[in-house]
Amino acid sequence: MSIRAVDEAPLNKFHRKLTWACAGGPFLDGYLLSIIGVALIGMSSELNLSTGDESLIGAAALVGIFVGGLFFGPVTDKLGREAMYTIDLAVLVVGSVLSVFATETWQFVVLRFVLGMAIGADYPIATSLLAEWVPNKHRGRLLGILILVWYVGAAFAYVVGYVMAEIAGNGSWRWMLASGAVLSCVILMMRIGTPESPLWLVNKGAPPTPRNRSRRHSAEPCR
Repeated sequence: MSIRAVDEAPLNKFHRKLTWACAGGPFLDGYLLSIIGVALIGMSSELNLSTGDESLIGAAALVGIFVGGLFFGPVTDKLGREAMYTIDLAVLVVGSVLSVFATETWQFVVLRFVLGMAIGADYPIATSLLAEWVPNKHRGRLLGILILVWYVGAAFAYVVGYVMAEIAGNGSWRWMLASGAVLSCVILMMRIGTPESPLWLVNKGAPPTPRNRSRRHSAEPCR
């Protein structure tokens, strides 16, 4: 496979699908960081959280993002983008579901930290995968979408939080936390079947296994 062929390929359906699948990470980042702010209103009164508790829960994901981005960037370079691309979304699903059943401050802090790590890991994973698949002349525009969707996710979180608070009333904060699992599942399904980065394979000297070969043939830019 020629990397030049990837760089000079015409933009097609595969690239568009990959862009939106990769954009799911920043979207979830904006959503999960914002929905907790709405959920904390109900959580504080129901669980008798102190100001310190609220601060820890709110900050845990931010710390996790820093750690996840710092640690999983090099891991992704070693293991490849394909596997990590779906594993981090699976962690978001499990973490969001467990958050619904948490009752203690430390549980929320740990789960939010883990969610943050998964989000932080997704940035180098998804950005690298998209950049290494997208043709040169479209790369900047499509990578710019990853920045834009963060704000879309944040705005959507406040809309969802408002609607759930109006409909469910007391206890709606648990539904707000559960909504993160639903969105993560949707994006995870979008990502299943994404082929490995051609540049990563070339740099690692990986031979075209039957699995990779069949996936490459399904992606038009590789031809």
